[in-house]
Amino acid sequence: MAIPTQTNMHRPILEFAASKGEGISTAETIAHLQKRFSISDSELQERTAGGRKRLDALFNWARYSLMKAGLIESTVRGRVNITPQGIKFLEENSEQEVTLTTLNRWGQEHAQQDSSDENLPTELAAATIHPSADTPDIDEVDATPDELIEAAYNKLQEKLEDDLLRNLKSVEPDTFEEIAVRLLVKMEYGEGEAVGRSGDGGIDGIINQDPLGLEKVYVQAKRWKDQVVGEQEIRNFSGSLTLQGASKGVFITTSDFSSAAIKAAEEFARRGQLIHLINGQELARLMVEHGVGVVTETTYAIKKLDENFFPDPDEI
Repeated sequence: MAIPTQTNMHRPILEFAASKGEGISTAETIAHLQKRFSISDSELQERTAGGRKRLDALFNWARYSLMKAGLIESTVRGRVNITPQGIKFLEENSEQEVTLTTLNRWGQEHAQQDSSDENLPTELAAATIHPSADTPDIDEVDATPDELIEAAYNKLQEKLEDDLLRNLKSVEPDTFEEIAVRLLVKMEYGEGEAVGRSGDGGIDGIINQDPLGLEKVYVQAKRWKDQVVGEQEIRNFSGSLTLQGASKGVFITTSDFSSAAIKAAEEFARRGQLIHLINGQELARLMVEHGVGVVTETTYAIKKLDENFFPDPDEI
């Protein structure tokens, strides 16, 4: 069985806590969930986009949501107990699916009386997550908040790359040649210059990979909107490299390469003449990655608890 969603974990965690009067640890709860949902050892190794074990990440968020609603509490680091409100919740919601909306509603309705419980901090009892009408309910998405952040980031990157490519297709050819060379310089291939119409045999830029210019990379830059770069363009570029006595070249375009063009580049590579092809999609990605034509608008620092900051209870 696949790893369950966060929503599907809420009730099993709460019921497991209710069955253990002395509290439950993370390790034994994870083991309980693995058995409860028949999760295989291979599925247990599944990772989130951030590299954490998916089951562990989902459990941590499910436990957090239950604590925010005041249904469980942590009196000893590493262990949680069910609260009187948690027991009451199970009694009154024996069949209902325990979604975040359910937990939010319960937390809001019981924040007033829970705040008088000396075992439950007021700020924890009153704290709730308020989903807005414009934000999809996390229960409807089989992802952790970490993955949702990652997905949102990737969506913004995708839009940025699309915007970049659209603007690249509208610049003057000589400007595009300069941008292509600037990118390769930023990628630390060496010092470079755009030669444009003064270039020999269709060479648009030259990258000197050493101070004396003994090792050179030649650049061809085609700012095309829709036309696909074909085999003949690659063969022409190869001929230009041969005239220069060069073995390395980069062909950059805002459009794409035909399958025949790709095969031609592979053919020349087998002969010792390396021609690297960069299409519009990769060009935009590289520009974002290396900070060419983009600026940082906002930076978010996502922090986590430093477990080493707090002493181990067994060592106190």
